[in-house]
Amino acid sequence: MIGNDVVDLDLALKESNWKRKGFLTKVFTDFEQNLIQKATNKDEMVWTLWSLKESVYKASQRIFYVQGFFPKKIAVVALNKNKDSVTFYDNKKFYGKTSIERNCLHSFVVIKKEDFNFILNLESKTYEKDGNGLPFEKESKIPLSVSHHGQYLKIIGLSNH
Repeated sequence: MIGNDVVDLDLALKESNWKRKGFLTKVFTDFEQNLIQKATNKDEMVWTLWSLKESVYKASQRIFYVQGFFPKKIAVVALNKNKDSVTFYDNKKFYGKTSIERNCLHSFVVIKKEDFNFILNLESKTYEKDGNGLPFEKESKIPLSVSHHGQYLKIIGLSNH
């Protein structure tokens, strides 16, 4: 399973006020809030954690379909300086990676570490959605994760290995 999320950092800065009262406690665990407070770039840390949570949610939909996104139930338990992470949701472990290029923050998660070697970055929008709204590639039927925010679009899947 794979999930991904993209954040246009310029747009997030303009449109999102994560500093508003109660937001951090509503969305992030104590551990995650501590990471934010200690971060040199708090905006980047907030969106890294948010993006990992979104990615885990998308990946988990392939395992146990649940309507509704409850970010505090998704717990990032490890995040290193290279932005490699471990996240838990409903007793499932997800391994993640986050990168930032040209104000585009992109996170993706997998269940097995070795799946990082089989990630496909797709440029085209040749996908359809199933009855639950989950995307898959039209021809190969490979499950996909699609994310769009601001000027950025990321479509990824796992090759049949």
